[in-house]
Formats: sequence, C-alpha cells, structure tokens
Amino acid sequence: MNEIAFNSFIEHWCYPSPKDENGDKKEICDLLILFGDKLIIISVKNYEFKDFYSRYFRRTIDKAVKQIYGAERKLLKSKIDIFIKHPKRDIEKFPKERVKEIHRVIVNLGEGVRFYPFNKETKDEKFITLLDKEAFQTIVRELDTIPDFLEYLRKREELFANKTATIMPGEEDDFPAETAKQFFEYAQNNFNPTGNQSLLISGTEHDLLAHYLKNERTFPELINSDEYNGIFIQLDGAWKDFNERKEVQQKRELDRNSYFLDELVKREVLNNINENSIELATAIMSFDRFNRRIISENFLQFYDSYKTSKGNYLARRYADFGGVGIVFAFYPKEMPQEMSNNLLSVALDSFCVYSNYKSKSMILIATTNEFKQFKMGLMKDIVPFSKEEELEIRKNVELLGWFTNHQEFKITSKEYPD
Repeated sequence: MNEIAFNSFIEHWCYPSPKDENGDKKEICDLLILFGDKLIIISVKNYEFKDFYSRYFRRTIDKAVKQIYGAERKLLKSKIDIFIKHPKRDIEKFPKERVKEIHRVIVNLGEGVRFYPFNKETKDEKFITLLDKEAFQTIVRELDTIPDFLEYLRKREELFANKTATIMPGEEDDFPAETAKQFFEYAQNNFNPTGNQSLLISGTEHDLLAHYLKNERTFPELINSDEYNGIFIQLDGAWKDFNERKEVQQKRELDRNSYFLDELVKREVLNNINENSIELATAIMSFDRFNRRIISENFLQFYDSYKTSKGNYLARRYADFGGVGIVFAFYPKEMPQEMSNNLLSVALDSFCVYSNYKSKSMILIATTNEFKQFKMGLMKDIVPFSKEEELEIRKNVELLGWFTNHQEFKITSKEYPD
C-alpha cells in the first residue's frame, strides 16, 4: 500500500502510520498524504473475510470510519499542536491551519467480497470513499499524480454525496445462494425508498474508472438523475474494453516522457529539503500527468535545439498553464555563474512584462550542456512592476537583443491521441 502511494505520489508527501509524537504515541491512521493545503486520510483494514458480511463490515468498515473520524479530530480540532514524523525527516508540527481540502479513504484488503458499500459517512456526516485493495492499486497507478487522484475523489464525492451506493464487483455467476441471502438482508437495512437515493453498481471500481476516463472525466449521467429513488447501473467489462483501446495504449506510451519532470523534482529539488525547495516541488507537482507530459516533451525538444550552444547566449522559452508560467532556459556551460544568474532573473522579469502579467507565478527550469547543472526556481505572487521597473526591464531586453524572435510553446497535444 505505502509503496504504491510512494511510487505514484512521491514519498515526500506521504506519512505511513503517523503517530502523535509528543502525545500518546498512538497511530493516527494508516497513511496520511499532505500536499500543500490538501489532506488525504487513509485507513487500511485487512480483517480476513469469512463470507459473513455483517461481521466483516463491522470489523472493517465501521472500525475504519471511527479511525478516520478520530484522525481528523486529532489533526484538525485538537487544542494543542500535534507533531508527526516522516520516515526520512525530523519530527514536524502538523500544519492544521494550512489545510483547506480534506478527503477520507478506506481501503479493505479482504478478497472475495461480492458486494460492499461504495461510500460511508463519519458521525459528523463527512464523506468517506471506500475502495477494495485492487481498486486502490489500479486507481493510484492510473491516476498517478496527486492532482489527478484528488480530482477523481472530488468528483466522486460530489456525485455520490447523500446517496446510498453499493457496488458488486464480482461476476454475475459468482454469487452463491448464501451470499445472495446476505445481500437481500443488507439491502433491506440500507436501501430506504423514503430516504437517500439508492444506487446499485454492477461492476468493479475499475469499470467506473474506465467510464470516468473515456468520458472526459465524468461519471455516468444517470447518477445525476433525481427522478428515481433507486438506480441500477451496469458497468461490467468497461475496464477491460478501455484497456484494449488503441488510443489508451498510445496515451500511456506518450506519458512515459512525463516522468522526466517527476524525476527532476526528486533528483534536483527534493535532494535538499528546505522551505523553498518544498514550495518549488509542490508547485511543479501540482500539474497533472497530461500537463507534465506537455512540459517534459517541450523541455526535451527545447534542450535538444540548444544543447551544443556555446558562448554567452541564453536561450529562453515560455508558456502559461492556467496562470502558472513555465520558463525554460539554456545557458552554455562556459558562461560565468554570476552572468547566468543575472540573465535568468532578467528572463523571468521580461516574460512577466511581455506576457502582460498573464502568469501569477512562474517556474524556472534551466540547464546547460549534457544536463550538467540545473537551475530551478519559483517566482510567486506576481503583480505588475512599477513603470520605472518596466522601463528598466525593457532596456535590458533591448540591450540583450531579446524578443526579436519571442518563443512561446503552444499546447497542441491531446491526452488520448486520435
């Protein structure tokens, strides 16, 4: 479980089995993911399933619901500061004042469960996502960035809030008589025609994920309907069909380039942990997988164009991604460090001015021949410069001869090729 999360979301933001280090030393939850102002609380239960559904649900789901409720109260409602520890860092104060978005996930590791609740609530009516082990592994591997995973959880919660949903992941012919009996007992207790709308989903969470991905990240339209008290949705086989699509296989092949950015953050940014490096790493990893692909492909193409350059020439390229500017730069290895640093500063300022402050923050990725040295930085909270500052920037640009062939890379790729 932890290894899957580490590989997909980068270990820096994952806290396995965090404890109250300065308090009772009790485990708060099984996995905590803290990314910027986003918090994911995960409870994992592995009680052996013995074909007794009501007992299994009590010993897994009910206990996990209590754990998540307790974890959230301890981390966010405690009157005293809570201190937790990352396996590779010193004890740190949990920054409860920073958290603005919370998601709660239960993962059941038992195998052979033919039906289970799709979602639950804490006793203060906070939504909890339920996944089985295989579903969690598949979703985290397919949506292997925190932004992609959060988007799925967010949309799932918005759609299924105030609904009683049950999922049946097994095959239709894999429903023994005793299981059927227990299912009907469960249905009588949970499907209330005068209460919340009841949903019954035939298929796995993978099948639901397949529908979500192939329909531009939306769930079945029928679920939005409030015309019926009860809805049955059949999705069996959707995941298998999705994986066999040529455009899906091509998309995954193209995504290989995107991991250049992930590795760059691990190797060049998070190799020296401090407040600035964490802020920069968070900014870069706030891009989803598709945008990481675009950024990586364009950077590698940009580098390939200038990798043999020499002298004191600084190559630059810029694009805006929803208010976040990405600036590429290449400087020959013989360029003095002070000169390269000054030119990079002018480049960032000039892109602010010449783009008419389109980007509210900018991320710099600069390197030299053979990727020998990366220079990376974050310029945030960008506001228009004074007229005097703008005039100075324009003079510097004119002196350097820049923007005679202003280069801004365009986004023309599709996530799923035609």
